[in-house]
Amino acid sequence: MPSIPERYHPERLDPASFPGWLGWSLKFFSEPVLQNPHFDLTLQLDVTHAFSQYQMQPSPEAQRGSFFAFLVWHLAQTLARYPSFNLRCINGEWYRLHNPPIFIPVAVGGDVRFSELVLEDVYQQDYPAFLANYQNRLALARSPANTPQTASETICYAHFMGNLPNLRFTALSPHWRPDQMIGQSSFYFGQRYDDQERKLIPLAIRMHHSCTDPFVLDQLLTDFNHRFLSPDRL
Repeated sequence: MPSIPERYHPERLDPASFPGWLGWSLKFFSEPVLQNPHFDLTLQLDVTHAFSQYQMQPSPEAQRGSFFAFLVWHLAQTLARYPSFNLRCINGEWYRLHNPPIFIPVAVGGDVRFSELVLEDVYQQDYPAFLANYQNRLALARSPANTPQTASETICYAHFMGNLPNLRFTALSPHWRPDQMIGQSSFYFGQRYDDQERKLIPLAIRMHHSCTDPFVLDQLLTDFNHRFLSPDRL
C-alpha cells in the first residue's frame, strides 16, 4: 500500500509506548491468527434533540442539508476528540490520523448500483463549509458522468459512514478486508422513526478491538448527544 498522504496528518506510533490497554491490544487484536477482531453493535439511537436542532436550521433543505449530512458532521467533530477512533494499521505500522477522510457509499441504482463520495478536511470545517462540499460531492457521485472510483487505500484511511434511510434494521454487520482495514470503524444510519415522544434511528457500528471497544464508544456517543444540547455547536 502507498504511504499515507500528508493531508491526512499521519503520526506514526509505537504501540509499546502506550501504557495500559493499548500497549498490548494494538498488537494482540491485529494479529492474523485472530478470527474476528471486531465488535458489532446496533443501537436505536435517540436523536430527539439532534432532530430538533436540525429543524432550527434555515429552510429549505438545500440550505440546511439532509439530516444524514447533519449527523455526519456532528459525528465527525466528536470523533476528532477521540484518538482511539483515529488509529490505523498501515503496512504493519500503527498511525494516528489527525485529519482522516470520510467515505460514504451512495446508492445510484442500475448496473452500477453504488457510487461513492470522499470528504476531506471535515475535522477542520464548520458546518456551512462541510455542507457545501458534501452537496457538491454528492451531486458528482449521482451524476451520470460520475468520477473515477476512489483508490482502495483511501477507504482504509477513512471513517466509513453509510445511510440506509428506508431500512429500520435491528442488526447489521458490514464486511471488511483483513489485509487492509485494521483500526477502521464504520457507522451505518438507518430509517428514522417515532417512539412515543422520542425520535430514534438505527445505528450499526463496527469497531476494531485493537483500538476501540464499547467503553470508549459509550463515551463517544455521550459526547455526540451532548452536542445537541448546546445551540452554539454549528
